[in-house]
Amino acid sequence: MAEKDVTEKLLEDYPDVFADIVNVLVYDGENKVDPADLEISGTISQYKVGNVSRSQERDIAKYWKKEDVRIGLLGLENQTSPDPDIALRVISYDGAAYRNEMNQGNARYPVVTLVLYFGTDSRWGQKSRSLYGRIGEPDKKLGSFFSDYRANVFEIAWLDDKTVAKFRSDFRIVADYFVQMRKNHKYVPSAETMVHVEEVLNLIAAVSGDKRFQFAQNENAERKVTKMEDWLTRALDKAAAEAAAKATAEANVKAAAKAAETLVNNVDSLMKKRGLSTEDACDALSHTVEEYLSAKKLLADAAAVI
Repeated sequence: MAEKDVTEKLLEDYPDVFADIVNVLVYDGENKVDPADLEISGTISQYKVGNVSRSQERDIAKYWKKEDVRIGLLGLENQTSPDPDIALRVISYDGAAYRNEMNQGNARYPVVTLVLYFGTDSRWGQKSRSLYGRIGEPDKKLGSFFSDYRANVFEIAWLDDKTVAKFRSDFRIVADYFVQMRKNHKYVPSAETMVHVEEVLNLIAAVSGDKRFQFAQNENAERKVTKMEDWLTRALDKAAAEAAAKATAEANVKAAAKAAETLVNNVDSLMKKRGLSTEDACDALSHTVEEYLSAKKLLADAAAVI
C-alpha cells in the first residue's frame, strides 16, 4: 500500500504538472503559477493524542513564491473513493500548516488544498465535503458560532472536455483517461507526446487499478517512446491477447481434466464392481496403466491450476 501511495504522487509532484493542475482548477487555465516559482514543502506534520506524539502526511505540498515572498502553500490530495471525513482531514493538514507559519516568523499566507477524486462509478456528494455535512448543523444559537470548513473536491472523471483541454502538462492525458472510462467504459489512447511517461502510466495503473497500464509501463521500459499512439494500443492489445491465450489454455486444461476424470472414474468403477486389478481394468477399457496414472496426475495438476 505504501508503494502504491508513492506511485500515485510521482507525476503530480513534478513542478510542471503541479502548476498545471492549480492553473486549470483554480485559475480556469490562466498561466498564473509558474513551475519555477514552486518550492518543495514538507508533507509531514506532528500532533499529539494524549501524551503520544503522532504524525500525519499529506500527499503533495509546495510553496508558491515570487522572489522571496511566499504567496501561499498549495496542497494536493488524491482520492479514489469519497471520504466522509475529508473536511476533517483537510482542516487537520491546513491547521498544521498555519501553526508552522506561526512558528517560523511573521510571514502569513493562505493554505489551499485541492482534493483530486479519480472515481468513475459515482460522484462525490456535496454534503460529504464539509464539516456541516459530516457533523450536521448544530442548533440555531450554537450554529451562529460554528465555522464550517469545506474541502475543495474536484471530480476528475466528470470534468468537461473544455476543462480537460486546458491542461498543458501530462495531466491532460490522465484526466482524459478517467473522463473516457466514465463515459464509455473504454479508453482510446491519444496521440499526444508525454514528458513523464512512466509516471503517467504508474498513476493511472495505481489509481484506477487498470493492470493494462502496468503492462504498458513494462513495454515502455524497453522501447523508450513517448507517444501513446506509438505503443499503448499495441501494449493493450498484447495484454488482451495474453489474457485470451491464458483463457484458452485454462479451457484446454479443463477439457483435458474432464477427459482424465472420465478415464479414472471408469477404471476405478470397474475395479470396484468386478474386483479387478488396475492392469486388468485398464485392459478391459482399452487403456494402459500408464494412461490411467497419467490421468490421475493430470487431475491433481489441473486442480492446482483451476
